[in-house]
Amino acid sequence: MLYPPLNQLTSKINSKYLIATTAAKRAREIDENPETALLNKYNSKKPVGKALEEIADGEIYPDGTIKLS
Repeated sequence: MLYPPLNQLTSKINSKYLIATTAAKRAREIDENPETALLNKYNSKKPVGKALEEIADGEIYPDGTIKLS
């Protein structure tokens, strides 16, 4: 089962292509610098899953901006 669900991701970014490219870019950043994690707890152990969780949580946007608290 995909977590987070696709409908949760598409509610934040309405293009599957943008979801994939944004998640790939963010996953590379997480892999290179694990201390840049934006969430306190992740369900996934892999960088791509973590990136998708950040997108679903509204922390990352396709233009590369990060939500500031």
